[in-house]
Amino acid sequence: MKKLISLLALCLAARSAGALEITAVSTAAVKGASKADFTFGVLAVKDISYEKGGVLMPFTENKGKTYTDIKLLSKSLYGKIEGCFRNGFTKPAGAPAAPAVKVDSFRPLKSAVRVANAEISFDGDLLVTAGVMASKKEEGAFWIAFPPALLFTDGAFKSAVESAVIAAWTKKDKK
Repeated sequence: MKKLISLLALCLAARSAGALEITAVSTAAVKGASKADFTFGVLAVKDISYEKGGVLMPFTENKGKTYTDIKLLSKSLYGKIEGCFRNGFTKPAGAPAAPAVKVDSFRPLKSAVRVANAEISFDGDLLVTAGVMASKKEEGAFWIAFPPALLFTDGAFKSAVESAVIAAWTKKDKK
């Protein structure tokens, strides 16, 4: 019974949580365009494509390998982006709240520099894989490498995300 109640509370919390809203698009005439940069309040994703009737998120290439660092998690956000490509962008009435940030998981790596990949979700709609990097200047210090297609329009929000990821990583390391 306790599990059922906690599951119900979790579902209600997730349902009442805000969803990412598109606040700007790089091209005013996104309708019919094949690629555009989308801003979601305090963060932006560059080079989202629309090809053959589907939304394609940007990817990173490194040493001949392709990595999908930014993924859509919800049909709702997919539909909003697709709607912009099909029908054009309409500016929202008000400024949306900053998205809820959750560090979902870590995947330790066998590298002295990039020690782990962190999966970070924004409002449960967008998943970003960022690198937890060991500092060469300061022993035991870390910094976060975000994918090149992800931009933060608010420096304070970026700093808060970085701090949350580093805190979760160091806490995980101590266990």
